[in-house]
Amino acid sequence: MELLIVRHGESEANAEGRLQGWLDYPLSERGRAQARQLAGWLRTTGTRWDFAFCSPLRRASETAEILSAETGLPPATVEPDLAEIRAGGLEGLTRDEMAEKHPEWMQRGVTELGDFSQFGGESYDQVQSRVSALIDRWVGGFRASAPRLLVVAHGGVNFQILKKLICEPVPRVCIVRMGNCSVTQVKLRERRGTFMGELVFHLPIEMMGQVTSVDTGVLFR
Repeated sequence: MELLIVRHGESEANAEGRLQGWLDYPLSERGRAQARQLAGWLRTTGTRWDFAFCSPLRRASETAEILSAETGLPPATVEPDLAEIRAGGLEGLTRDEMAEKHPEWMQRGVTELGDFSQFGGESYDQVQSRVSALIDRWVGGFRASAPRLLVVAHGGVNFQILKKLICEPVPRVCIVRMGNCSVTQVKLRERRGTFMGELVFHLPIEMMGQVTSVDTGVLFR
């Protein structure tokens, strides 16, 4: 079984430097152009999928719709567990607003950044639990037929999925930049009695053409 893991195109909140979490912003015009550019790259390279899944949030579902429309490949089924990490009271804030309203967040060490329970969001363990359950469902449902799955979601949850697939045990910290419309291919197979993933490639949108991404420095955007 193989996974193509895609982060959504730039959203309006991304363009403003706002942390989104579960807030439901649409794609910006740049984001739509990024999705079309990614679709063109997938089409040119002959990269296909058999089944597709996407987050219920608009920035991801719209990206998935563009990819399907531009390639003629199967459309995505909405998967609730692909929603971005819920960030509670930090959602909707820019970096400067977070520094003003929640200075304790800005002072956190890198090992603490994946836990939002203090702000009414998800804890690290909650996110790991839903990601693990989702992967188990995919493996249980598709392992025998070994298809390629397209997964369109978000920087935070994609990062947790990638860690779970390729690391044993799963580290709390692993730095991987998940830019808008980046695409990651992971091949899952048996390795000495353990079914886990091999990272085949991880490409940013900048390597696919003229449309680039803008890094606003906001975690889990």
